[in-house]
Amino acid sequence: MNKADTVTITGGAGFTEDALALEDLKEDQAPPFVEQDGVVYLRGSKSRSSGSLAFPVRHVCLETGARDMEPFLFGPDGTLYSYTAIHVSSTRPTPYTLGYVDFPNGVRVLAHVRESGADAPVACDQPVQLRADGANWFVVPVAAQSGV
Repeated sequence: MNKADTVTITGGAGFTEDALALEDLKEDQAPPFVEQDGVVYLRGSKSRSSGSLAFPVRHVCLETGARDMEPFLFGPDGTLYSYTAIHVSSTRPTPYTLGYVDFPNGVRVLAHVRESGADAPVACDQPVQLRADGANWFVVPVAAQSGV
């Protein structure tokens, strides 16, 4: 066996911190949302150098790889881009609805969609609003305002 075929485990010794593996999506102890004055916002990140936005919280910019992400809140209002009803699940009661929600700043997230009543049925391009119930966040359709 020649020297090129051997592996030496260093535990990171001799390397600067930026050469070590990233823990970018390390489990965050804080919930993915915050409530401020009864309004729900999603906790995300924004790159100081590129302006790139991300959800959930990240430590590394998705566009440039820069480690300059700072806290950023998304919501509470968005638009339901697309949705689907789930009828088979081994982990939760069915049926339930999942949908992609677009926020005005350009971020799109996958969210649980709960119906809010007959006045605002679930539909593509429907305005939605973030809500929370205990440790869970979700969106509900809201009636479109006339003249908007």
